[in-house]
Formats: sequence, C-alpha cells, structure tokens
Amino acid sequence: MKHLLAILSALVLVAGCQSQNKTEESKAPETPKVRLIIDDAYTLMDDKKLMKMFYDFNKRMLEEFDVDFRVISTTTKEDIDLYANRKFNEMQRQSRSKSGKALLLVVNPAQDKVRLEVSQALEPVYTDAFVSYIERKGFVPYFRDFKVADGVYAAMELIRDRAYEAAQGKEFMPPMQSKSIGGGAKSEAHIGQSDSEAKRGAMVGAESGDSPEDVMNKYLQALKAHNRNPDLEIYSKATREFFRKWTVTTINQDHEVDSLSRCPGGEVLYGPDGLHAVLAHRPYDKQRKCAPYFFKKEEGKWRLDIATMARSIRFNADMQWHFDLNKRLEGEGIYYAFAFDGFGFDKNGYPFTPKQNGNLPQGMRWGFQCGAWYKPSEKELYKQDPKRYARCWIRNVYYGMPAEVRLGLDVQDYVVGVGEGPEARAANYVTFMEYMKQVPSGSVASVTVLRYDKKNKRQYKIVRRGIAP
Repeated sequence: MKHLLAILSALVLVAGCQSQNKTEESKAPETPKVRLIIDDAYTLMDDKKLMKMFYDFNKRMLEEFDVDFRVISTTTKEDIDLYANRKFNEMQRQSRSKSGKALLLVVNPAQDKVRLEVSQALEPVYTDAFVSYIERKGFVPYFRDFKVADGVYAAMELIRDRAYEAAQGKEFMPPMQSKSIGGGAKSEAHIGQSDSEAKRGAMVGAESGDSPEDVMNKYLQALKAHNRNPDLEIYSKATREFFRKWTVTTINQDHEVDSLSRCPGGEVLYGPDGLHAVLAHRPYDKQRKCAPYFFKKEEGKWRLDIATMARSIRFNADMQWHFDLNKRLEGEGIYYAFAFDGFGFDKNGYPFTPKQNGNLPQGMRWGFQCGAWYKPSEKELYKQDPKRYARCWIRNVYYGMPAEVRLGLDVQDYVVGVGEGPEARAANYVTFMEYMKQVPSGSVASVTVLRYDKKNKRQYKIVRRGIAP
C-alpha cells in the first residue's frame, strides 16, 4: 500500500456575523482536553493549518448542533466494525456533547476501509442510508483518485449540510439504494483504484456566437446530466487540464446545481481586453452565496475558466464566497480583477462596499498615497539629493480603488522597482510615480515591493501585477 496523502482538508469556518469592513478570523481553540483526532496512520497531523480547520469545524458542530465529531486514522488489523465500536464507546466516556450526539470517522488505509459510527441520538438524522450514501458517493470517488483528504473534506461538508436540513425538519431521501450496517456503515475505500467511468460524458460544444450566459446555461445542463467529461469545449484549456486531475462527484454537481438555481440572472462584465468576462451578482457583499463565474475567450469562443476560480475563490461554512487574498491576483487572476472595482476586501477576502471617502483626491487614478523612505546605506546621499534617493512606501490604499483591487498593493509595501523583463528597473519616488501615471490603460502594470511577513518576522520581495485602469 502506498503512503497516503495527508487526509484532512476542510472549509475555513468563520464564526459570527461579518461586518462591512472586517470579518473576524476563526481563532484556533485552545489545546483540547480530549483528543479530537487520533492519527495512528500518520496521515492527519502534519499540516497545522488543516488541523486548525478541523478544530473549527468540530467547534461549529458542537456549538450549533451539540454534535461531537472526531476522526481516527489507523492501520490496525482488527475488524473495522469492532474497532470503530470500541473506540466510539471510549469516546462517549469523554463526550463533549451534552445530549450524547456523536460521530466518529474511522479510516483504515491498511484495510482499505472507511466507517462512520453514529450515536443513537443521531440515528434519526444520520440514517444508515445517509451514511452509506456519503461513504459510497462522497468518500470513494476521491479515494479512488488517491485524494483521501478531499474525500474526508467532502464528507464533512455533507455532515454539516445534513445537520442544517434536519434542523429544518427535512428527511434524507437517498437517490440510490444503500446497504447499511447497524448505527453507521462501512464501505470499501478503493484507495488508488481508478474508476474508468468517472470522467465520462457527452461532448458539449462551444459556438463563436455564444455569450457567457449561453455558456453558463450549457454548463448548468451538463451538471444536471452528471456529465463529468473534463474535455468539454465550454471549458478553457486550463480548466480542461484542471478537471482531468480533479475529482468530481454527483454530489458535487448536485450541490452546484442547487447553488446556481438560487442565483439566477446576474450581469456579465467584460474586461478591457475583450478576452475576459465575469458573470457577477452585485453588490457582492449582499450576494455572498452567489459566487462570480469567470470566462475567457479562446479561439474566438467564450469558455468557462473554472481553473482560475478554483485557485482564488473559497467558501465558508455557510457557503459564502470570498477570495484567497494570496491567490486572487495569481496567473490569469489579474485579468478578472476589473470586475471588483469599487469593492474593498477585508482581511479574510470578503468583499464589502467602502464608505465614501471625502479625502480621496479628485481624479486619482490608482488610489494610493506614498510616504518617503531611503536605504540606510544611502542616508548621506539622500541628504545631499533627496529627490534622487527618496523612494516610495505605500502609506495609504483606498478601498475599492485599482491599487488595492487590481494591483494588490498594501499599506507598508516598500516600492523598489517597476516593470519586468528587459523593461525592469529600480524605482525611486519620482520614477515610480511617473510610471504609475504613464502605464497605458488596459496594459499590465508591474511593481516590485518589499513586504513584511509578520508571522515569520521577515521581509521578502514580491512582484505585484495588475491591469491599469
């Protein structure tokens, strides 16, 4: 058996209400008194960020539904049913639930099996049919592609969604026949056993006359038909490559259909280059469950750019979308940033509508202000010729303006250069300001800055790229 990939990947759960300007980050809970994760197979604990996500998920389930959810990875030779039952009884003696509601997920890569154990108090909610369904349709498609982490992630989403449905009085009606075992169910994991039927589906063509709305309608029909062909013509080239590697399940597709059905209409915003477009539901801060969709024109045809969306867009526990600020302007992302002009981003990447700022100078193109700095080694030269040796540090960035939205500049960035390749050059205060004024509208502006990493307490150099307004 090959060594498994790291297991746990979960949604970033954000507790509480989100304000216009700031969304409070979920704080990692203190070290729990009981073990929420037992990682005897050495597949869970390597990534501290992922562990924080799991603890956040556990905390959310406990606070909202009084459900104590835990995970075990093991390589024991003991029968998984007996093992899960024994560990579940041990867990119940240290239950964090006040009403005896508990779930235990056991993954055994040595036996190639997975089991979800359910307490008696939760059996009416997480029925045998439901448990068997998510194991077979939630876990296994990912496990087959050696994506154990994604499988567990998908299961956690389904467990959460089922809790919300149960709170609304909805029963679970499985769309398939399921065999079950006791209070919970086990399944063959099929880890690394590829499914030849997993990426099948009829071709969906793209026409030169199709608008982004037409392409979106074709995509919706493909989702409803559970078409998992990665090479549909309505996908951009990068998206086809993405889907060849990405696991897509019927559950994923059904969830996306449901999400799109709740977000009809929208408006298409076209980029200045005529080659990029965004299907948007604005104002973004009032439509947080309606994610933007990206389109790229290739070979004269509009195609979905889901590859860029997957890189930069994230969802919280309530399925509200936000940007990964570290990924938003990577690669093709700079060409879609225009669609978010006028909206700021809080520290978690959630868009908000800035208040009107009376101090914004009229006619300001980018929306930033500079302070002056100089290299310590050039102190004496600066005193003699400050105009030549003074450089710009970003003293202020106005929310919703291109400096933030398109270029990704941040307060305390120290500008050291402009341009790239043969045109790259060092920049003092004057040359930087001239560059920002003269870069042609619609072309790519490149600014090299020194940025301080508070977490690791170090300064690093980064190139910011964006389409000039």
